[in-house]
Amino acid sequence: MAITANPRRVDSRQHRLKGSLGTVKMVGLVLEQWQYEATSGGRIWYAIDDGERTIWITRAGAGHPRQTDA
Repeated sequence: MAITANPRRVDSRQHRLKGSLGTVKMVGLVLEQWQYEATSGGRIWYAIDDGERTIWITRAGAGHPRQTDA
């Protein structure tokens, strides 16, 4: 899967979220938050924990997330 193989890959389906959505606090750490476009509307948001070599799924949905609308 693209998320686990290369979580920081930037292309038309995968990129870091911008602004206040670009980071998320998890497990006591501030982590980078990224988005993967699974379908035309469906998105998976995930945080990268380099120290634990873990990808945390922070949001998964079938519809386009309104938080990213500018």
